[in-house]
Amino acid sequence: MPETPDLFGPTLLPSSGGKPKQLVILLHGVGSDGDDLIGLAPYFQKVLPDALFISPHAPFAFDMAPMGYQWFSLQDMSPEARLKGTQTAAPLLDAFIDQQLAETGLTEAETVLIGFSQGTMMSLHVGLRRADQMAGIIGYSGMLVGEELLAAEIRSRP
Repeated sequence: MPETPDLFGPTLLPSSGGKPKQLVILLHGVGSDGDDLIGLAPYFQKVLPDALFISPHAPFAFDMAPMGYQWFSLQDMSPEARLKGTQTAAPLLDAFIDQQLAETGLTEAETVLIGFSQGTMMSLHVGLRRADQMAGIIGYSGMLVGEELLAAEIRSRP
């Protein structure tokens, strides 16, 4: 059985200099990495000076270029392949969120997911299925994957 990849990436500490009171997780799109989205954090810090920002690299190497990462392959763009890919990557993101909450002592109610493109797919898939409601989900240029399953699987309405 292959080893489960650990997610990691750049972080930006609260601009207030204090202990984090909010957690913002930025999820990039296919072929990118966490370094691309962490650049948005200083803008969000203007209204969230007590937030810790983290922008993990997706768990898998991008399979259509020599650099970058992906949450799942998009070589097959069918709805079935997107759903399978999202479902495969979801436990990795869930575990990462749990780890960040444990390390910071924060809760889902103090956590926001912000996704771009494939990161939006992951944010919506995971965030709406977590047992405890997150403070919010923001998606840029993405989509809801497996929308036909959501009515039966939704557990949270941020």
